[in-house]
Amino acid sequence: MNPVIWLLIGAVLGWLASVETGAQAPRRIAVNIVAGMVGALIAGWLLSSPFGPGAIPSSEFSLAGLVVAPLGAIVVLAVVNLIQLTRIP
Repeated sequence: MNPVIWLLIGAVLGWLASVETGAQAPRRIAVNIVAGMVGALIAGWLLSSPFGPGAIPSSEFSLAGLVVAPLGAIVVLAVVNLIQLTRIP
């Protein structure tokens, strides 16, 4: 259940980043959504690693996952958008 929630949180934050940055191209919107999803998954996975396997079971709802997933998504979205800014003339 947690990875699904992380993916949804990342997708929503990616879409919101697209709205906030004014991305009009479907490619940029898709990149932001995927980046948000990847960031949320990585953050959720990293949270479970230091506390040992099974510390945050994927079948149960976790409040910690709701806190960490958006943070990971925001970090990855910031990096991706900074890279996109430097590449666009």
